[in-house]
Amino acid sequence: METVIRNLKARAKGFNYESICFPAQLDLIKDPSKLKAAFCTRRAAKSYTGGIYLVKECLENPGCNCLFLGLTRQTYMGIIWKDILKDLNKRYGLNISFNESSLMATFPNGSVIYVTGVDADGDEMNKLLGKKYRLVVLDEASMFSIDQRQLVYGILKPAMADWRGTICMTGTAANETQTLFYDVTKTDGAREPGWSVHEWNALDNPYVAVQWKEELEEISKIRPEFKETPLFKQWYLNQWVIDDEALVYKYNANRNRASGLPYDLSDWHYVLGIDLAHSPDSTAFTVNCYHPADKSMYVVLAEKYQKMDFTDVALKIKEFEKKYSFDAKICDGANKQGIAEMNNRHMSGLIVTEKMGKVEYINMFNGDLIQGRIKALPSCEELIKEWKSLVWKTEAGKVVLPRKEHDGIHNDLADSCLYAWRHCYNFLWHPMEKKPLWGTLEQWQPGHIEKLTEQVRREQNPNDLEVSWNEVWEEDDDPGKAFAPSEI
Repeated sequence: METVIRNLKARAKGFNYESICFPAQLDLIKDPSKLKAAFCTRRAAKSYTGGIYLVKECLENPGCNCLFLGLTRQTYMGIIWKDILKDLNKRYGLNISFNESSLMATFPNGSVIYVTGVDADGDEMNKLLGKKYRLVVLDEASMFSIDQRQLVYGILKPAMADWRGTICMTGTAANETQTLFYDVTKTDGAREPGWSVHEWNALDNPYVAVQWKEELEEISKIRPEFKETPLFKQWYLNQWVIDDEALVYKYNANRNRASGLPYDLSDWHYVLGIDLAHSPDSTAFTVNCYHPADKSMYVVLAEKYQKMDFTDVALKIKEFEKKYSFDAKICDGANKQGIAEMNNRHMSGLIVTEKMGKVEYINMFNGDLIQGRIKALPSCEELIKEWKSLVWKTEAGKVVLPRKEHDGIHNDLADSCLYAWRHCYNFLWHPMEKKPLWGTLEQWQPGHIEKLTEQVRREQNPNDLEVSWNEVWEEDDDPGKAFAPSEI
């Protein structure tokens, strides 16, 4: 009843964001920081907070531009457009003009809210260049698959200078941990500097607090096992945990790390894996090796570089060749012309591998990871980071079929290692014969006994004739005739 009375008073006075918002929303909106984030559970009114914030800025700053960014343009027509902006316009008589085709909400004072999506195609964010904004809200930022750093720091941040505007990201914990939003809101380690983070949950939202409490009680009573799942921890507790089922690679530090190559083996077979890219992805190199007497493939080096041209790649290969003698150098076949150029002009000797059947190869690769037959050395931290964070695309907490790697998470080193693994033959290994240490009883006794046995044999059979092979088979002029010792 108090909420209804408060809303009626707010409507009678016109739009007053302070009378609409609950305390956590007000704290975010009033925060003077130019970079801020709302890190909340589901049903905490993140999107509605963004809508109120956008309307406030447009009303207070005539003629300004504001921007609402979602995953896709179509998705957010039904959220920010219909359920928030049009709702606020009707409730408070704002007289906003809505253009359904361009998704522009124009205020009587000339301010405009643009609604668009940038996650369907990385090129979409380049369309934002050239504009200036008072406020930009990135909704569900944890789910973006594009390069968030490029979007926020490279494109949006310069566009805020004219109006000294604000960038606000909102989202809930998810599987994607290679995003700017994760770095800004993570709880394990230092957060991205320069950001003000606001955290609240659905219980802080007075409009759904009762329902949310009942939902939690129902889960505890009817399906308590759900509380142990990553999805519950993400949506209901807002914890950054990755669903193991969504992980592409089944890496485990206990079984897939090694401090170095086995000291008692030498003459390793080396294979170089290369994944070509320019930017924003990187050209990645992994040096992998195997030994006929060891069941594991070892990754001894993992490096990646941006903006390398084909000559740079060829020179880097030559640099590696000074240290390693490669049995094979494997490269993805996405740019066959470039590979031909490196092979013909730089004598790189690259073997092209196809990307067909990648998911099936990943399954087999995971089989070796699970059995501990793939080990990474300490120089491969960047590769390990990719293995630990790369996930399949998911919807509503479930992996989308057919499976496809998440577009916004780097997999350059993981791919290059996968290519090299396909040309390593550690699965053909066989244990080496263990030789006793020189000077030990086990080393000299068998030979000594053999010599004693021969000595006794000679003493017992002094008339035995010992003839070498050459003496028995000595050819004359006739190559078809051989003479026995008695005939010589």
